[in-house]
Amino acid sequence: MTIETRAVVIGGGIVGCSVAYHLASLGWTEITLLEQHQLTDGTTWHSAGFVTPLRGSPATRALVGYLPALADRLRAETGLDPGWRPVGGLRLAGTPERVEQLRAAGLEIRSPESLPALLNDKGVLAVGWTPDDGFVRPKDLPAALAAAATALGVTVRTGVRVTGLTVSNKRVSGVRTSEGDLKTGTVVLAAGAASAHLGHFVGATVPVAPVNHQYAVTAPFDPPLDPDTLPTVRDPDRNLYLRGAGGGLILGAYPSAPVPAWPLNGAPPLAESRTQATPAPIDELIAAASGRIRDLPEIIKVICGPEAFTPDGEPLVGQTDVPGLWAAAGMSLHGMALAGGVGKAVAELITSGSAEVDVRSLSPQRFGPFAHNRHWTTTRAVDAFARLRS
Repeated sequence: MTIETRAVVIGGGIVGCSVAYHLASLGWTEITLLEQHQLTDGTTWHSAGFVTPLRGSPATRALVGYLPALADRLRAETGLDPGWRPVGGLRLAGTPERVEQLRAAGLEIRSPESLPALLNDKGVLAVGWTPDDGFVRPKDLPAALAAAATALGVTVRTGVRVTGLTVSNKRVSGVRTSEGDLKTGTVVLAAGAASAHLGHFVGATVPVAPVNHQYAVTAPFDPPLDPDTLPTVRDPDRNLYLRGAGGGLILGAYPSAPVPAWPLNGAPPLAESRTQATPAPIDELIAAASGRIRDLPEIIKVICGPEAFTPDGEPLVGQTDVPGLWAAAGMSLHGMALAGGVGKAVAELITSGSAEVDVRSLSPQRFGPFAHNRHWTTTRAVDAFARLRS
């Protein structure tokens, strides 16, 4: 039996939940959200949750800026804690050039002595204060979005695998799944790096590649740290970033040689649950952290999974080259920060043809014919990851 629905959102992570919620809030209540596992089991579950408006293009920064208002809105609508923690952020500068970068960004410049007590100020010339930084608890924001979307009439179906898309008169006309077909003229690919594979069902170019990313979690300090009062910290000269979590810290770094998570000449792995990868050695991360953190507790786990990267490290927001097929993917390690704004923008584009934030620069079609080549997409995505620094 074929079911008719106004729109189908593929992907039950934070981005897919955001798209579904914002479409419903604009009156498109006959929406189906599909997830092949459980909600957040793709990329969202292993997010470290950092949020900063200081990364990316003007469009990206504007999309991030919507998060606090969305959190307030979801709290009012659902009574749930959406998990947004506006703790602010500290950016350490260990060179005169880095100090000038902080000044040029318009940050408040503080002395090294202003660092929290758990950090030493060895080699720090200045500290930039970023009041709009913070973090999101990865379980909470998707849960609030899903609850709000469901309350507005969205149908959420988990354990359903997409097996194909259909096109009629050169426009998307439906979705084939492991549990039957859906007839629709609007499909949103919000499945992270798997969005590329889904687009190929109808010849659409969705230039996004999976790249492994990992971070470490420490045991609690004595006494335990309060994550809701500790600012996030970025130390680019040590290639180190951190935030409080569980009484201890989340510690991360950007690899100099990122590794694709799976070959793009085939489908993504159909794991039974959360997609995980084998962590790489963390000796350099521990050395960097030990040199900055006083009495560093032991590392109790390392979390590694695929992140969806685009060739320029900016998200895909808009219609693909197949009419009716939209992309909200490739958050490039910025998903927790971007999901709210991206979901809102895509919903506005679908329902009215324009978005409050000008996202034309984030169009999935911006790369031209190069994006048809998977090797080019993967190579450029890995390079975009390698250029990141805290």
